Amino acid sequence: LVNLEKGFKALSRGDVQAPGRPEISIPGKGFILSMPAYQAGMQASLKTVCVFEGNLDRNLPNHLAVINLFDPETGKPVCIMDGTYITGIRTSASAALSVKLLSRPKSKVATILGAGVQGREHLKLLPMVRNLEKIFIGSLYFEDAKQLAASHENATPINEFEAAVRQSDIVCLCSHSYKPIIEMDWVKPGTHITSVGYAPPEGELPKEVAQHHSLFVETRDAFEQPPIGCGELAGL
Repeated sequence: LVNLEKGFKALSRGDVQAPGRPEISIPGKGFILSMPAYQAGMQASLKTVCVFEGNLDRNLPNHLAVINLFDPETGKPVCIMDGTYITGIRTSASAALSVKLLSRPKSKVATILGAGVQGREHLKLLPMVRNLEKIFIGSLYFEDAKQLAASHENATPINEFEAAVRQSDIVCLCSHSYKPIIEMDWVKPGTHITSVGYAPPEGELPKEVAQHHSLFVETRDAFEQPPIGCGELAGL
């Protein structure tokens, strides 16, 4: 989290070259995005991510990626890494970093909605930034919630979201839902909400949350049209 925070600060200062993400679209299948970046004193990098919804029916992740590193002196390729694994950690770490910086320090109750890769990584990282006494785990599939909750002593599976959200100081949305999975009137004042799920055109986050409350994004790219940006932020 420390290095990720440093990276976001460098990006905000303009110390990182991170040009737009070119897209290749494969009709009826998915799309591929390229994400190049460079900061002085570090290796140049290129991440390629493939988002293919049909993979879920093939028992494959719907997000697959590879990350390449290059020597900035010669351009020589020096490393090829599993971007799927790293993306899972990095995405959840961004949410955890926002919890660290923006949620109330005495937050004790959290709800994680989504029990896949992101749900698992959120459950690992949230207790590192807040002393949580209770963590509710919800999923579109209750059996997945039960399985994930069994991996942490303070976690409890739920099959009904509203009651858990109403009790929570922190709500983390990390589902693959094409429509909002919470309602604004469930959320008590001061609650910190994160959202990392990607399923346009609507997605998991109610639009009124972003429209009528304080909103923080990694970069302004979040306001671009999908797949670069977030469908929930369209028109803001």
